[in-house]
Amino acid sequence: MANDVAKMQKMINSDKMTKHFEDILKDNAAGFLSGLSTVVALNPDLAKTNIADLTSIAMRAAVLDLSVLPDLGEAYVIPYDKNRKIDGKWVTTDVKPQFQLGYRGIIKLVQNTGRVGRIGGSVVYEANKPHYNYVFDEFRMDNEDYDPYVDGKSPVAGYIAFYYLDGERIVKYWPLQRVVEHALEFSQTFKGLDYKDKYGNKPKTPWYSDFDAMAIKTVMKDLLKFAPKTTKVAQAMAEDDRSEREVRDVTPDNAPQQQVVEANNQTSASAVIEPEPTTETPKAPATEQPQQNAKTISDNPFADDANAGSLFNNLEDVK
Repeated sequence: MANDVAKMQKMINSDKMTKHFEDILKDNAAGFLSGLSTVVALNPDLAKTNIADLTSIAMRAAVLDLSVLPDLGEAYVIPYDKNRKIDGKWVTTDVKPQFQLGYRGIIKLVQNTGRVGRIGGSVVYEANKPHYNYVFDEFRMDNEDYDPYVDGKSPVAGYIAFYYLDGERIVKYWPLQRVVEHALEFSQTFKGLDYKDKYGNKPKTPWYSDFDAMAIKTVMKDLLKFAPKTTKVAQAMAEDDRSEREVRDVTPDNAPQQQVVEANNQTSASAVIEPEPTTETPKAPATEQPQQNAKTISDNPFADDANAGSLFNNLEDVK
């Protein structure tokens, strides 16, 4: 594995590769290649991928001016195993890289448009005493000042995302159960919060390794459906939807446990392909319908509430 990483890094940092990306990314080429080399070191399974596939996937982040360094949470490059049963044993026949947008990447993209003000998202706890009306898409909290680090732990009630437009705060809230049902329907790798394989392990995929971040991203994308945004932002979000739905994890329960490398929220998903036919055609991904009762600015329950700012002032945001 160490040799594979060294070989991949040598190709990434080669003069030929540097010249190629300097022609494309100009002054940003050095940072792009350095970041990609670091990502391969953090997640050695990426060294098993094809260099052309790897750089192509990473370029999706580069053209959006997003970092693929996992600590920043803007975008991820995740290795995805394809397995076949050969002589009665499951073996990895190919490893493909996959692009995944992080919720901090969404924040950066939207913030860079200059069309909205502050934007962020957070976990909402039962101790916040949330109240949500699904019909009118109205949300409020009776205890916005609750702090899990100061006041003690409380069960998760749901997730919230918000942004400011012309001084008004636009809010979207999803109860925990809605997030879970969404993940079950649209993510090919999520099988329920309590799911474990026959060995007692949870899958090493983003919905399990960082559920809160994935939940916030999901609510944020719903919030931004009707928000002012550029075509570039809309396309990035649509691509992220397609990437998530196309990931397949169909390893049978009686297959041997697949080794998965996880480093700073980057994971290697696993898929299994039967020997015949040589490829398995995935089902066409379902299309998520826009919410019919989407909130307009005038419907925002917090727009005129002078006392509703304490929680939101401490949420994840970009200034």
